[in-house]
Amino acid sequence: NPCSEYMHLDNSACNLASLNLLKFSDDEADRFDVEGFKAAVEVIFTAQEILVGNADYPTVPIGENARRFRQLGLGYANLGALLMALGLPYDSDGGRALAGAITGLMTGHAYATSAVTASRMGPFAGYAENEEHMLRVLDQHREQMADIDEELVPVDLLSAAQQSWDVACATAAIHGVRNAQASVLAPTGTI
Repeated sequence: NPCSEYMHLDNSACNLASLNLLKFSDDEADRFDVEGFKAAVEVIFTAQEILVGNADYPTVPIGENARRFRQLGLGYANLGALLMALGLPYDSDGGRALAGAITGLMTGHAYATSAVTASRMGPFAGYAENEEHMLRVLDQHREQMADIDEELVPVDLLSAAQQSWDVACATAAIHGVRNAQASVLAPTGTI
């Protein structure tokens, strides 16, 4: 598997992209631009999805699996810098809660986008045989949003993350998802 950022199928690959979290904080760095972040997730995730069918892969089996499972790796960069700008210690409850909420929003909105795309273009080719497990995993992610301490993160951020997972799970239950994987925090050098 040339995509070593997460364990998946042998002879598969994913398309990686990262969003710069500092671009979503205002000049005083006291507020995170939730709507701007959601818009960026949707645009970049859609662009990554389009690339799957148009990319060249190093071997025929890698190309076949990449198109069959349509794995994407949307991530982010500069979490440490964002925490520093907000005055949050990297290894703190507040820092972990903020990272969890941002990651939850990014991944939930990416899967919601994937499910909406599946409603128009169909789910990934391997979805039918993996449907039960895929929906279970999405629901487990949604349930984990309740573990984020709501007193440690902005209400609009946590609410948007929870709503994104609700939309992702509800839409996926009807239409499936277009992508077997949506997000990954890849090492900076990989991007």
